[in-house]
Amino acid sequence: MRFLPLSRRKQAGSPSTETLASRTRELITLHVRCSQHAEAKVRALCVLTLSQPGARLEALHAGPHDSATSHLRVTVALDGTETGLLDRLVDLLSSVPSVRDVHWHRQGEAGVSGTPELAATRRLSGVCEH
Repeated sequence: MRFLPLSRRKQAGSPSTETLASRTRELITLHVRCSQHAEAKVRALCVLTLSQPGARLEALHAGPHDSATSHLRVTVALDGTETGLLDRLVDLLSSVPSVRDVHWHRQGEAGVSGTPELAATRRLSGVCEH
């Protein structure tokens, strides 16, 4: 595989090459609470799942939630509005016994207080609580 410098890549201009501006990227934040001994496994699952085409891992923050629980916050940019990768990640994380809470939201939804209908919609689209 040959890597071209950015200046030459723009000159190449093949019709199949998309520019970053022509793609719509949607920022999603995923929150995971798990036991501290499972934090490394949860981080690895997040990185492996979100390193596939169609997603770009923007940030991963981990810290203590309380004395026995860790809180991980993962920010990912998805191409378009398809959330299949997130659904797969939620399924994987919910099968880990020491994961206590998994939920995600689109960037900008975090501070929005919603109606019960909105909460039910968000719960169906990406929330798993144990």
